[in-house]
Amino acid sequence: MRTLAWLTAASLALCVAASPVSARVVRMETKVALEDQSEPSIRQALSEAFQTSVRGAIAMGFSRVWVDGARVLPDAVVLAMVATDEDDDADEARDQ
Repeated sequence: MRTLAWLTAASLALCVAASPVSARVVRMETKVALEDQSEPSIRQALSEAFQTSVRGAIAMGFSRVWVDGARVLPDAVVLAMVATDEDDDADEARDQ
């Protein structure tokens, strides 16, 4: 019985130690209403969308974000961002 318990514990330890580390990556879009089509309104809406997206990414535990695109619609601005919790070290290792 002890041998079975030891083998089970060893197997679980190997599974935990051998599990690959994977990063989470999400693409999110934030839509903010526009008052009008003027440049100051568009800039304000983009700023608000950016701040909202970054706050959301931080709340979800992501450490890196970047802008993936933006669209100006007749009544809103849509900002697309990508967020990840991948470390910079993983990027350097992947690029080599």
